[in-house]
Formats: sequence, C-alpha cells, structure tokens
Amino acid sequence: MQGYRQSTYGDRLADIYDQVHHAWTPVDTVETVAALADGGPVLELGVGTGRVALPLARAGVKVTGVDVSEPMLAQLREKDPEGLVQTVLGDFIDMPVDGTFKVVLIVNSLLQLAGADTQRLCLQRVAEHLTPDGVLVLEEANPAVFTNPGLEVLRMTSDELHLLAQQYDPVHQHYFAQHVIIRGGEARLNPMTLRLTSTCELDLMCESAGLVLAERWGDWARSRPYLADSRSHVSFYRRAGA
Repeated sequence: MQGYRQSTYGDRLADIYDQVHHAWTPVDTVETVAALADGGPVLELGVGTGRVALPLARAGVKVTGVDVSEPMLAQLREKDPEGLVQTVLGDFIDMPVDGTFKVVLIVNSLLQLAGADTQRLCLQRVAEHLTPDGVLVLEEANPAVFTNPGLEVLRMTSDELHLLAQQYDPVHQHYFAQHVIIRGGEARLNPMTLRLTSTCELDLMCESAGLVLAERWGDWARSRPYLADSRSHVSFYRRAGA
C-alpha cells in the first residue's frame, strides 16, 4: 500500500483504538499470560494502548511494552499514570530492551512486519530475550478467513457508518485493508497492511530460531481446538529441548 509505514496503523488509529475495539475483552488473555509468567517478567510486542499490558501489570506482573507508534504509547501512558507498564518506542527487529523475559507476548502484531525475512528476524530476536524456561505466545489470524476481497459493513447507526474494504495478494501473502469511519459528514481512513502466515510457515520460522510448538488453540481459554474455520489461533512456543 503506497505511503504505508510500519507505524501508520497505530498513528492513524491511536485516539479511537479502544473505542473501535471496545467489544473485545482480554480476560482470558490476561489470565493465561499471568499463569505462564508465574511471577516472571513479560514483554509484549505491539503493546498499543495497553489493553492487555495494563490488566497484567495491575495483577502484579512486571510488563515491558514495545510499540513502533508513539501516539499508541501516549494513549497507554495516559491510562497508566502510575507507570506500571514500562513503555519502549521501537520496532520488533531492533527490539531496544534489555534482559530476558519469562513470556514474550505478540497479539496479531507479527503480521504487521512486511515480509518473511523481517518476521523471521523478529522471532530470532524474541528467542534471544526468552529465559531458558520461557514461552513465546502468539495470536495470529487464520489466513483462510482474511483472503476474500470486498467491502464489509462493520457498524451502522443513524450517526455513523464503519466500512472495511479488503484486498489480498496471494503471491506475497499481503492483506490490505481500509477501515473507513464516516461520522458527522466526514470520512476517516484507517489503513492496515498485514503479511499473513500459515501455521506451518510460522512453525518453521520459529524452529529456525530454536523454538518449537508446545500448544495451539482456537482461543485464549485453551478450550477450543484450532480448526480450518477458526478466525485466529493462539500458539505457544518453547525452546527446543526445554
């Protein structure tokens, strides 16, 4: 998508991100990650406005959050006046953090890296920051439910209209979208570009980083298997031999 940068999604959407995604609650995510951390520190890549990181920190987990979008981090800091979450501005390749973490959490953010090479480099950097008994937890979209082009109505009221325009490039596995919000006679465009990965490709990239799949589920509560029609999967990776 012409003119799109890694930070574009967060920069454009930061001020209304929580409002747009208000229907999603991270209760199961927080409970699962807190249990995996077991008192150890957590690193979240793509921390955004802190919708997972803040409840984790308030539960007593030490959380460091990395995001490439300063407006997103500004929203997080505004909600976190006590500074419970350590925020770091940076991308997932440089990953400007020190030390190791019991859990590295990535919720649909690996997909925002533009190619297989950058996704693979990110996973290698993650492995460098995991404790020997640490776990990488990834939520990713199921490509099968994101590859149909077209226009979708997300929300329609007497005052506003939300539309989602979608395209998919199967050669490069790129998904392009525009979330269009029309309100008060004005239209707001919120673009998004993802590189969708299959679970097989993801497993191979993790394997090259020394991480092996331990579990995969269709939800954060680990109550549903990941199936062909699942919207996303939650995958848990640990060091080979751990």
